Amino acid sequence: MRPVPFVPAALLAGIVLATPAVARDGDLDPAFGSGGVSVIDFGTTATAFGLAIGPDGRVVLAGTTESGVTGTDLAVAVLSRDGQPDTAFSFDGMTTVAVGPGSAADFHVNAIVQADGRIVSAGGGPDSTVPGDDGDMQVVRLLADGTLDPTFNGDGKAFIAFDLGDDNDDRALDMVELPGGKLIVVGTAAVAGQGSDFAVLKLNADGSRDTTFDGDGRVTFHFDLDPANREDVAGSVALDGAGNIVVGGIAESGPDSYDFAIARLTPAGVLDPNFGGDGRVTVAFDLGGNLDDQMLELAVAPDGAIYAGGMVASGNTDFGIVKLQPDGSPDLAWGNAGRATVAFDLGGPQDIAYGLVVQPDGKVVLTGLAQPSASTSDIALARLDAGGMLDPTFGFAGKRTYDLDLAGESFDAAVRARLQDGYLVVGGVATTTPGPTSFIAARVVIDTLHSDGFDGP
Repeated sequence: MRPVPFVPAALLAGIVLATPAVARDGDLDPAFGSGGVSVIDFGTTATAFGLAIGPDGRVVLAGTTESGVTGTDLAVAVLSRDGQPDTAFSFDGMTTVAVGPGSAADFHVNAIVQADGRIVSAGGGPDSTVPGDDGDMQVVRLLADGTLDPTFNGDGKAFIAFDLGDDNDDRALDMVELPGGKLIVVGTAAVAGQGSDFAVLKLNADGSRDTTFDGDGRVTFHFDLDPANREDVAGSVALDGAGNIVVGGIAESGPDSYDFAIARLTPAGVLDPNFGGDGRVTVAFDLGGNLDDQMLELAVAPDGAIYAGGMVASGNTDFGIVKLQPDGSPDLAWGNAGRATVAFDLGGPQDIAYGLVVQPDGKVVLTGLAQPSASTSDIALARLDAGGMLDPTFGFAGKRTYDLDLAGESFDAAVRARLQDGYLVVGGVATTTPGPTSFIAARVVIDTLHSDGFDGP
């Protein structure tokens, strides 16, 4: 297998702003990759949607790549702790997997690294070559060396169908590991006469469904904010300290309009009435435009508080985040009555926060893109302090953009962020030559301010 083609340092040098003698929060870490950035080129269009950090500090990126023979496939790249290709993974640090048969379109959007180092990816696609076959949830598990894990459903691949009607299109979008290697997987399931519902799946460590979870390992539920428009999609999941399952996504509130939607289930898969009264909470920012507010990732803090971030419509779109207390009510002491929005206003119409991470000190970093024009975007990060206000110690007044432009004015975006050894690793996508896009990872300094209030290396 060919080596991972890294973009030369000379091309990356332009994205690293003049580095002060002492790094500031928001600066790229030059010890990672090349100038703070690693670019992984699969030789065709590839888009990373998922990012995970392994117990050993390895950086795992997962997403999709296009193939003329096997359609759209799962793509996984693994980097060492310092951003170099991990040659212990598939010899060159990357692999692709044709999950479905033939030229099936396999669309994978997230990954985790289990406690034992095995990599699990979630997505959706057909399980047969029958023309027009509906999509099923797909869960794939790889060994640490990049090969499919035969102890997981026999061949490393599990297809799970809800098949509740309509077009029977079921997709997995996120997952979390439980003790003992079991998995909670969330996504969406089409339902006859209902549009689509939040779908939650519990798998045993061997890939079979856990029948102690609502009888057959599967749970669906809906919000139904508008009886005529019923598209509800779960895109993120986390566990709280009691083992409850916190699920977030979007609920349709009108034609092509959505609200943040968060639900909490007990470990048995029952909606928890101690959260929002019936286990469900929705948040509408409704700042203007088409009222399209979409929650894209959530996190649960050690105290049980829930942070849910994404994009909010405001004529254009801005970063948006809400903080909920453990009972589902907004934390009125945080931000603006429990909410915050961040606008980069670079000139283009969209600022979108795809991911978030909560630092140990209670600060929250949102990661995504900001558009200088309608056809280009830069990686964008914003950090809020523990009170929900932009943190002036990060970047420039709490915000920072990174203009990679490895192929001229182009599309760059960060879709996920994770903590690693006091740094922030972000993963996403960048245009590297006219046409194809590549996986990217970057490491950002986030912890330079010491307890005495002075900066330090």
